[in-house]
Amino acid sequence: MHQEDQPLLFTPLVRQTGQPIPDWLFGPGGVTGLPGALHQTQGVNVAVGVDIIEVDRIRKVYEKHGERFLKRVFTELEVAQCRGKVARLAGRFAVKEAICKALGTGMRGVAWREMEVVQLYSGRPSVRLHGNAKKRAEYLGLTAFDVSIADLAQISIAIAIGVQVAPPPDPLPPEA
Repeated sequence: MHQEDQPLLFTPLVRQTGQPIPDWLFGPGGVTGLPGALHQTQGVNVAVGVDIIEVDRIRKVYEKHGERFLKRVFTELEVAQCRGKVARLAGRFAVKEAICKALGTGMRGVAWREMEVVQLYSGRPSVRLHGNAKKRAEYLGLTAFDVSIADLAQISIAIAIGVQVAPPPDPLPPEA
């Protein structure tokens, strides 16, 4: 097979700019076991996470655990901004799951309250990262995070996008 016939593989954003892609990402064969060339990302890179949740699932957990659930998962500001509406809590829960996916961690090593979904004056959701979530975003070189939530009676869906701007390439050496 000619080089131009080889598939081009892209990878999720799981490392700092300029660092090699971790071999574990591709399984036992590592990078060498891939069926095609691996495209090295350049310029602006994005880390995307999406989550969907049934509002009823959050309602049942809230009814069973009440304040304990709220204090474990949400900040005081998040609870205040939701004004007791379970669909809004579900939306924020989905955002936190989406952020974890964008950070590439899942819920390992990142606590619920380290991701704070705040509603701006305009009504648009924004996110503040604290603790390990902030450290992971900094490690990846994420310079911005954008989130969006859609709340319906039965489901909430959220997307989180982290932006990594690669540093400019080294200047060419002066000509001799």
